Amino acid sequence: MYGYLLHTLLHFLAGACISYLTLVKSDDLRRKQLILLAVGGVVALLPDITKFFGDILGHSIFAAPFFGWLAAWLYRKYDKTIPYKKLWLIFTFIVIIGHLFIDYIGNGLALFFPFVRSEFDFHIIPSIDFFSLTILLIMFPLTFYFKKGKAIFITGLATIDLYLIILSVSKVQLEHELHQEYEGIELLETYPSSSDFGEWNFLLKTNVEWIRGSSPILGGGHSIEK
Repeated sequence: MYGYLLHTLLHFLAGACISYLTLVKSDDLRRKQLILLAVGGVVALLPDITKFFGDILGHSIFAAPFFGWLAAWLYRKYDKTIPYKKLWLIFTFIVIIGHLFIDYIGNGLALFFPFVRSEFDFHIIPSIDFFSLTILLIMFPLTFYFKKGKAIFITGLATIDLYLIILSVSKVQLEHELHQEYEGIELLETYPSSSDFGEWNFLLKTNVEWIRGSSPILGGGHSIEK
């Protein structure tokens, strides 16, 4: 339960970030700014609605425009100062980046459901990504209480982007090394360790054996579990 709540918080904060960058204006009243952040956060959580009914359709890319339309329609009942089409596009983008993309680099999702039922993933962050959560939780208060809030916000996002780039490059490099070392690989999974921050775990199957191991994210070779 604890892990699920923190993962949900990551979606919420990601949605709030996009809302801040695309909808919040510096001359808006503080109340309106906070409402837009909250709305962006809630929109990022919408794909999880169908889970309560035992369905994963909400995590399909095809459902994103519907959630964007629904959120825009509801928000326009409260505030008509933002064009409807702009809201629709931004809220759809929030669903895609704030939820689907995070799941894609996390635990995976059936991106093209119901036409393709298999899941897709590029697993580089743990289900509880403390690094990104910490940056985001520090960033928002500083953004609102310092004059150079925009610069602080952009610096925080750039830090998270750099973190994701490092993880992506490290994962691809590790998988390349494993393919070079082992012949006839039929299955290869690399994923962040749940117990050791800064380390990959991997599982591979060749035509003769199963192999488990680990490797530092910043390089330095890999070790095999005996």
